[in-house]
Amino acid sequence: MHRFRSFVSYMLFAAGVTLPTGLQAQHGASAHSVYAVRVAAPLATSSSTAASEAAEALLHPQLRNDRATAPASAPASYLGEFLVARDSMLRRWTDRSADPIRVWVQAPRTALAGWDAEFPAMVSQAFEEWTALRLPVRFTVVTDSAAAELHVLWTDRLGQDESGRTVWWSTATGWITRARITLSTHSSDGLPQSLKALRAVAIHEIGHALGLGHASDARNIMAAWVEVSELSTGDRATAAELYRMPAGRVLAAQEAGQADAAGMQRKSAPARNGAPE
Repeated sequence: MHRFRSFVSYMLFAAGVTLPTGLQAQHGASAHSVYAVRVAAPLATSSSTAASEAAEALLHPQLRNDRATAPASAPASYLGEFLVARDSMLRRWTDRSADPIRVWVQAPRTALAGWDAEFPAMVSQAFEEWTALRLPVRFTVVTDSAAAELHVLWTDRLGQDESGRTVWWSTATGWITRARITLSTHSSDGLPQSLKALRAVAIHEIGHALGLGHASDARNIMAAWVEVSELSTGDRATAAELYRMPAGRVLAAQEAGQADAAGMQRKSAPARNGAPE
């Protein structure tokens, strides 16, 4: 039931919220069991299978060709699953290889229940996991929160079945401009979060901040209910696939979309004020 409720909650948020400013906010939530980080069998449901099959028709022609010519041993991507949930919209950051995304990690000013001084180090390790994939995205930590594009905040409690939450904002054409990750010092069952669990949840939430959605296979760290502690081959393949594509609606993402992605880079206007915090 916990996994089901978390996944349904995500599906309700996955369509995004249209804001008066023209930006869109996307919520992704995860829940992590404090008792163990365990590897589960894949979730073999007819709904997820149908979603994957339906999503194949949405893929950019180049990616369909890549998949057709890939060796049988190539890791499975679940990009198609969240394409269906997001009405075929891909949202991601522009190429930030030369201009890293500025990250600010909050330092709690008052005593926070369940706080462990090692939590910030776990967040740093989580960012390193994604950096190691060599996506066209890098991160740099800044001390000025006003200058940051990605904020990592702390709380002692989140909602039911949540130990992490991510909100990101994007332009109407799908380019993510900023994001906020909130991590809880307690797991979804109310017990203090372990270092290993906190690190896993942080990896999951950074995945959302990069633009990834949930996977139906629990062997991926981007599953709605986090049961593993490291990125899987599926997570790696999906992130690489996402960042080979231009942002925007996939059905319209042809050569024009690729040219737009190449030309935009960091020339786009910064996110406007007014999005809810």
